[in-house]
Amino acid sequence: MAIKKQFVHSALLLMLLTSKPYTSFAWPYIANYCLQTSAPRETVSWSCPGHVIPSHQTRNFHSEELRCSANHHTHVRLPESFDEEAWQDLKNISRHEAAEILRQQPSPAWTGVINYHTYLHWDWQDCRLVTDAQLCGTYEVCEMRDELTRDGDTKQVKKCHQEPKTCYADVTIHESRYCQDGEGKLVFDVAFLKKDKARWSPDSPGFIDRLANGYDLLPGEEEVITVSNLKNNWWTSQSARLAPTLFIEDPKNEYIFNQHIHNQQFDSLSCRFRGEDEVSFTVTTRKRIASRSPNDFSLPKAFDNEDIDPLVWQSAPGLDGSREEKGYPLIMRAQDFSAAALNEVSEDVTEKLKNIIVRVQLYEPSIFGDRLKSTIYIDEAKGIQQTLNAISSDQKIRRSTLWEFKLKNGDNPDKNIYRSYVPTLFYYPGKIFLSNEALSYDDQLAPNTEYTLKLTVYQKNLPFYHQSCETDPDAWDCKWYTLWGLFSSRRYEDNYFSKKSLDVRFRSNPNVDQRTWLSSFWHFVGYAQLAVPVGVIAVSVFYLL
Repeated sequence: MAIKKQFVHSALLLMLLTSKPYTSFAWPYIANYCLQTSAPRETVSWSCPGHVIPSHQTRNFHSEELRCSANHHTHVRLPESFDEEAWQDLKNISRHEAAEILRQQPSPAWTGVINYHTYLHWDWQDCRLVTDAQLCGTYEVCEMRDELTRDGDTKQVKKCHQEPKTCYADVTIHESRYCQDGEGKLVFDVAFLKKDKARWSPDSPGFIDRLANGYDLLPGEEEVITVSNLKNNWWTSQSARLAPTLFIEDPKNEYIFNQHIHNQQFDSLSCRFRGEDEVSFTVTTRKRIASRSPNDFSLPKAFDNEDIDPLVWQSAPGLDGSREEKGYPLIMRAQDFSAAALNEVSEDVTEKLKNIIVRVQLYEPSIFGDRLKSTIYIDEAKGIQQTLNAISSDQKIRRSTLWEFKLKNGDNPDKNIYRSYVPTLFYYPGKIFLSNEALSYDDQLAPNTEYTLKLTVYQKNLPFYHQSCETDPDAWDCKWYTLWGLFSSRRYEDNYFSKKSLDVRFRSNPNVDQRTWLSSFWHFVGYAQLAVPVGVIAVSVFYLL
């Protein structure tokens, strides 16, 4: 049977070779380089008890091993809850007693279990017909081609090149199967350590009262802490050995991680059938580092904990000529719980006046999901209004202020969420001569459409958080030789504004439509501006192919 199979392949190869204009080759004998070192036989796995490897996948059996799949456990660390107002009063009397109050709080610590699947992997070799220069070698193929001479005549020239031969060779094949009932688990615990009191106290230089433990989080901050059984590798999600890893997303401090393996044996952390390992992580804080601004805004509530409508609507003329009470949102409300604490910290760490800049973005639906329609920025003190929660309106008492943000304030698109800039093709040339008001147009809501308002925060002049180059022009990565922050991602707006947003969804009035032909025109121009480059690229690719 093997001789017949070899004869058929030889005949096919001969037909292919003789179809070329001119070839130089020996008799097309198909060599057989297969070498069987171990015969196929049914094999019982030693690493995954109960699993039998079929005989047709065991020829020249190389090796087998168990590999564990990746899995992780996520924990969100939040600030410790305590009476901020009472603590601030105590700090004004005795810094040492205030620091001791914070140090008496329990250290952040938690435990968890990471369960993971195991998979049996093995290699074997199959004798296959392959066309491969490395395994089978090459042969020379020549043909006569017409080439132009300097005189404009043509002459025939022999051109030769090497092509791979076809042969029988051993091909290594990798197999994997789920190991039934072989699941393992990694038991872990994480503990944050307090800073040494002898080196970090109110008498220490640079001591920050609110960070008496070192690892403390400020109001609105959070750290997403992930413990994994394997290191993150983009090329594989399985490994023959566990690698417990602790990762903190957007850390607020510079940390040192230490790891301890309990009951360590020769096979600890190796991937094995029903394996169980235990590991402890300790986290030591070195110093505070810059991170993204926190966002502690929330939907507003009254003194009796009743919900307050986050939107104040402005009346507008309806399609039927009547006056609609809910024409469009004019004011957005949000409750702030972090202002006083952050102000106190700011006074301890910088002489600059801390200022909160609020960004409100309006998203509209599209065929590709929510699309950013417009953005406004609010940093005016009159955006704060006293509520029933306290008697203060200057952020000196926590839970004392309700912020009200006007969504429509003049004709500047940075202050009026219902105005948009003209497309960039016209904006940048016009920016030389015209103001923002002249380079924008009214862009009102479509009727009966669901929109989303997203509120994010930038803690300006507080060095704990990323700052813009406009705020920190003397920084090395904001100089002209770095193109004013172009190569520093933390200087980008999306990185110094908070990642967390306060979202308010609403549906526009179906009986109100204040859109004009001008907004429709600029929308068309904007879509055309995007379509032209795409069309040029598509036509270029079409002609090149």
